Amino acid sequence: MKAKILFLFIATSIFVACNQGSQKTNNEQVKNEITQNPNLKLQIYYFHATHRCPTCNSIEANIKQVLESNFKNEIEQGIINFTVLNVEDTENKNLAEKYQATGAALHLVDIENGAEKDNDLTKYAFSYSRKQPDVFLKGMSDTINYFIK
Repeated sequence: MKAKILFLFIATSIFVACNQGSQKTNNEQVKNEITQNPNLKLQIYYFHATHRCPTCNSIEANIKQVLESNFKNEIEQGIINFTVLNVEDTENKNLAEKYQATGAALHLVDIENGAEKDNDLTKYAFSYSRKQPDVFLKGMSDTINYFIK
């Protein structure tokens, strides 16, 4: 009986932790940002599913921390844009397919002279964001600096 209660507690905890709200962004809004913003050098996409694990949540939180701490001016100037997308929302289907995101995924899209170059950092994010956040934060800061210089 104790094992069943423990299992239900753990399952409920995981469900609650992974069921965080998401920022809804429409594909058309993202496309307009890229094509209409001449200052944009780096588009960061964080894709996630509706039900999210602690690592998924840490990736989004850590990216936000890096951007707010180190790149506030670049965001205000439109040099960097960060977009969070739920892959399960139908309005995000095309973008999710373009970046082959079926669940959590982190993509940094380098934009130079209107050309986009995708950099998939999903494996890096899952390797370091939750267990070694300092490594993740430094690595992301260095990577973002590389793309915007």
